[in-house]
Amino acid sequence: MPLDATRRRAAILLGLVGLVAAVEWIAAARAYRSLLAPADWDAAAAALAALPPDEPVVLADDWLGPVARRHLPALQRSLGRPDLHGAPRFHVLALGEPLTPDLRADLDELVPEPLGVDDLGPLALHHFAAPSGHVLWDILDPPALLTPDGAGACRKVQRAWVCKQGRATVRHAEIAYRPRRCLAVDMNDGAAFELRGRVELGARLRGHLGFSDFNGRLRNDAPAVLELELDGVPRARWLISDSQGWAAFELATTPGPAELTVRVTTLLAGTFTPGGYDPDTRRVPCLDLRALTEPA
Repeated sequence: MPLDATRRRAAILLGLVGLVAAVEWIAAARAYRSLLAPADWDAAAAALAALPPDEPVVLADDWLGPVARRHLPALQRSLGRPDLHGAPRFHVLALGEPLTPDLRADLDELVPEPLGVDDLGPLALHHFAAPSGHVLWDILDPPALLTPDGAGACRKVQRAWVCKQGRATVRHAEIAYRPRRCLAVDMNDGAAFELRGRVELGARLRGHLGFSDFNGRLRNDAPAVLELELDGVPRARWLISDSQGWAAFELATTPGPAELTVRVTTLLAGTFTPGGYDPDTRRVPCLDLRALTEPA
């Protein structure tokens, strides 16, 4: 083929590539252009301010989360929630469908009852009731007594416990690609972290355990052991692996005060690398646990 014809063909192909790129750029700009004006955010803020402060408000559209939380501080109090149990009423701010797959997973067999919708322009505020009971006690507001691992008492520092074989911290963590606020138990291999205290029980203890972070989960799939005792009597024991994601568990209880012991044992805390097992690059189990009343 003559050189000039080759150059013409290359120029045509390059022009087509540029045209496709321009079309894609215009389509993306139209798809992701701003949907919400300042007045829309103001309307949403006023609607959220009118809600009871103890009722969760969640955002259905995760991709809108960073911008929405900047405009609507009320959304921040539900960031990292364990699930929607213990919230007899909750509210969902949505651009479209309110009950997304993530929200249905947080309901976990609860059947919500629609209570109405407030039209806020592009956004809508959906109101729901769910027969889930109330929260009486939460491990993230910890018991007074602590016996960690048989190696001596832990030292409490703000919202963390510093122990001879590790530490436990109340924080937000990425678990199964979602933020959760939980008790991160970062202990040495085979060490157990134990919380013990007198708590007010309801009809059930409900909690979750999952593993943080993503890279650590790729290189270690060893489970953790979770044990619950009431008044010194072993009541439940679970072996939970990261393949279960944010794994839920429940234990039926008799309402009233009881001595509760929660024990988490980390079997392998480190990760596996091409050079072998590295005990210092951690993969951390994270726990939440609450005492819930009988649903009304």
